[in-house]
Amino acid sequence: MTVATIDFDAEQKAIFDRLEAEYNRRIQQPYVRIWDGSWVLRGVAAVFYSAEFTEKDSDTGMGQIVMPADYYLSKWIADEDGRTTLNVHITVDKDGVRWSGRMDTYEYDLKEDGTSTFTVNFKHDYEELKHILVWANPFLPDAVQFPKIWLLFGPARWCCKTTLFVNIWRLESSIWQMPDDPMNFSQWTTAITGDMSNWSIVVAPTQATMDTSPFAIIDARFKDVHTVLSPTFEDAQLTPTFRRYIDGDPLPEGFTALRNGALVVDIVDKSGWVKGTSFGGDIFSGLLYAIAQFTSDGYDDGTVSIPDPATFPSTYYEQGYLGSDFSVPSVVYRGGPYSMITSEQFIGMPPKDAQHVTGGHSMPGVNELISAAIQMAGDLIAMMIGIPPIGGATDAILAPLYTDVFLAFMTWKDTGRIADMGWSHYKETFAQGADRAYTISSVIALRTSLWATRNNHTHKITVRDGAPWIVGMNGYGHFYLGDRIGTTSKLTPGRIFVDRVSEITIKWDRNTAPIWQITVGQRKPFDPVLKAFQRIQAMLSAIHDLGMF
Repeated sequence: MTVATIDFDAEQKAIFDRLEAEYNRRIQQPYVRIWDGSWVLRGVAAVFYSAEFTEKDSDTGMGQIVMPADYYLSKWIADEDGRTTLNVHITVDKDGVRWSGRMDTYEYDLKEDGTSTFTVNFKHDYEELKHILVWANPFLPDAVQFPKIWLLFGPARWCCKTTLFVNIWRLESSIWQMPDDPMNFSQWTTAITGDMSNWSIVVAPTQATMDTSPFAIIDARFKDVHTVLSPTFEDAQLTPTFRRYIDGDPLPEGFTALRNGALVVDIVDKSGWVKGTSFGGDIFSGLLYAIAQFTSDGYDDGTVSIPDPATFPSTYYEQGYLGSDFSVPSVVYRGGPYSMITSEQFIGMPPKDAQHVTGGHSMPGVNELISAAIQMAGDLIAMMIGIPPIGGATDAILAPLYTDVFLAFMTWKDTGRIADMGWSHYKETFAQGADRAYTISSVIALRTSLWATRNNHTHKITVRDGAPWIVGMNGYGHFYLGDRIGTTSKLTPGRIFVDRVSEITIKWDRNTAPIWQITVGQRKPFDPVLKAFQRIQAMLSAIHDLGMF
């Protein structure tokens, strides 16, 4: 029998060649292109002093490039009269990522030594969502907006995409709206045919039946898309992605043609809320596999441990695979003297109040029922003794005594939280935002108050690229914006925290290789009471607009 032999020298050379090619790719500077307002290429920015571009999860990141003032692209940008369009765009390609945005400001600086620089600041294309309004009814003209509010219920990802799509359709090809170029007759026909090949923004399609994201309610009345959808992005842990289509790129799935420079918006579910994912663990027993769920009372929530997955994604076993599956995060950064974690911050908040109270006015129908009973009894008594009806007068006298006395307040005590806190704890708090007990708004107020005072922690780190994990989109890196990764802290040795990547910055200059800066967890601390109040107000506003209360 012939036994296959291994040429170890050849295998070693192949490994070293692969590592060298990977290293050369990582240190290669990004490909920066400048475009005009109609997405006509004006040049490749090959001469510059420094550059830095940030992409944030569910918010607008900023980009900046500093070039010599006498560089031809600097002169072109400064020549507003000579440009055919006032808008200026940029694309930055690196490791499968395409950062794109629109110029916000430019600055010319002349120093005392005679040197000069030209700085251009850009806003990431997420900014587009802040300049599209969600109409109450995108299918009708502005003069007729019925019903009074846009309301959609279903899987969060599908709801967000549908809300964005119908309002882009309203702007791009609505039969009620004048096209941007009235003399371009093809723009009139798209209102009937639904042709998206000439749209400036398109939405990647998603079927509701294939969407496994948590259910959500989207409501709006002439608010911008960012304001409407960002709470759902946060709650369902959805990550909006933006990529400019450039001629020569493969067409995104679901499209047969796109114009050069069209912005393709997708909303990606990396949460693992429904199928299960990891929320933490330790270095000895591995990551805890769990799902998030609400208890039957509708108030308590948390993570419930379930058996570890029997099998890991098959792609993890493929040689050379780069990427991460949200159900089983593959990236864990470990702290220590030889760690590539350059900085970290840990914020812990223990739970607060055990009991939550809300209300102030009786639930609908209580005061009215008592009033009707008093008036009826007074009138019946008056009729039996033969005097004029006195029900109304009696009710007027007794009203201050019974109004808002019965079923005017409601409470909820979190017994599970009490067991965790110990016998010495904060007793109770009043849940703001609902003034009438036993209503939808009061349940929301209690739920939000419980959420705002829960046990919570945030772990933020900054890491270096390629040590050992590589930053980039699937196929080019192990993880990117919105992906779940694990981290360890010197504060709690052995414990693994799992959270989403919330911000990524790439920065470089003409003398240094590109560096990725990654932030894991919340980008900035927030006041939980203020956040809770904002959520309550948003929901109550929708209920009020519908005329339910």
